[in-house]
Amino acid sequence: MRKLIVVVALSVVSFAALQFSYADEFGFSEHLSGSIQIVDECSPNALERIDNPRSVVGSTIPNIVHQIWKTADVQEYSTEITASRESWRAMLEPSNYTVKLWTDDDILELIKANYTWLLPTYHGYPHDIQRADLARLLIVHTEGGIYSDLDVYPRSAEHIQCLQTLGLQAIFSRTAGTLGLSNHFFMAKPGSPFLQWVLYEAKRRSGRLASRGIILPYLQVFWSTGPIMVTAAFRQYAWLYSTLQLDIGLLDDGLGGLVVRHAAGRSWQGADGRALNYIEDHAGIGTMLRAVVYFFSVVGLIYMGTRCKSRCTRR
Repeated sequence: MRKLIVVVALSVVSFAALQFSYADEFGFSEHLSGSIQIVDECSPNALERIDNPRSVVGSTIPNIVHQIWKTADVQEYSTEITASRESWRAMLEPSNYTVKLWTDDDILELIKANYTWLLPTYHGYPHDIQRADLARLLIVHTEGGIYSDLDVYPRSAEHIQCLQTLGLQAIFSRTAGTLGLSNHFFMAKPGSPFLQWVLYEAKRRSGRLASRGIILPYLQVFWSTGPIMVTAAFRQYAWLYSTLQLDIGLLDDGLGGLVVRHAAGRSWQGADGRALNYIEDHAGIGTMLRAVVYFFSVVGLIYMGTRCKSRCTRR
């Protein structure tokens, strides 16, 4: 009996450690501040240039906001929050912006037309959110502009316009301080070389997903198409191209809070994702990832204790 308990205990800890290891390139990496432009303010000159709504028409990053949903009816998005589409339209359309909603059919047409090499990858994902993660990269790489999840709400048209005038190739919202790039809100110029690199990395990881032994759907998504993948792609890109020009930006937490508000609807996630996201939102990514290990360890120990007590009682 004791041998069985030891074997089960080791199995539980090994499983938890395995799941934990898939975040090592994100949760335990160095801060990105040495290789990325930390955007913590917009210059007064940039803000002056956007007093006239037409003044940013020729900016590097186009005046278009992209959003994604399964169908054209965003009212189906969530029963807990209202989709942000109308908020974006009300704030930015008066300033000569287009707010564009992409459906599953639109995305499939785009892939068939311009990214046939990614079609098997797109169809092969086990989760819809992975397809949505890939789709947002494809859309912004194709047309440029701003991507926003339906649970991300604009706070300041002036700051959004200001970011477009900074001359950066791409700007991402941050996660875990300056440890990672998030993909719930970002912007880029058309044909961004960095986004092209991220697409290559998504393709590469899709071929390795089945053999990696990632059980939790939440970690499957984060590792294959989410922030872990995007951040890993940036580290590779920065190392390979020695991005001394720092032409990719990462929003500082302070400025990011002035630009958008993230309600974190996360309608795609199951219980594992909702629990871990609560920890992430309130304690950070490092604590979140450790929670994975602790959770499975505690569950395993409780299970073993229950089994042991049951056997001892029968004796």
